[in-house]
Amino acid sequence: MKNSLLLIGLLAMTISSCGLKGSGETVAGPQLLTVEFTGAMDSTIQNSKGKAKLLAVPADVADVEATVIDEVEFETNEIPFSVEFEIPVDHVSKIKPEIVEGAPVKYYISMDWDSNADGIQDSTDVMIDFDKQFPHVDITQLHQQVFVK
Repeated sequence: MKNSLLLIGLLAMTISSCGLKGSGETVAGPQLLTVEFTGAMDSTIQNSKGKAKLLAVPADVADVEATVIDEVEFETNEIPFSVEFEIPVDHVSKIKPEIVEGAPVKYYISMDWDSNADGIQDSTDVMIDFDKQFPHVDITQLHQQVFVK
């Protein structure tokens, strides 16, 4: 009798623990991508608030508008600085034009920052250095760099 009650108790605990987090099941959640903006700081930063975007486009399609995957507001007074983008699990399904599953996707970073606080975003502000490197990122890597000037 004791053995059967013990067996029933163990069986009940085993069944009730199925599907709990940490029981071996993987729980899909958003992925974080850290992007470090690095480069020479040529001027003083007057406006510390800016915005960075993670964008995606189908790799095999030209001249299409990029899809915003995540947009992050940042605040900094120095270079280098880092921002973290949250990549939703289903982000590929949101890319327009629609792509088939497994099709290649290009990801890149854009930045909007009136760093000198003159009310105009132009060449006198901190900006992505396209001459040094286009701001492509690989979302399978945890840490990426984008060059600014």
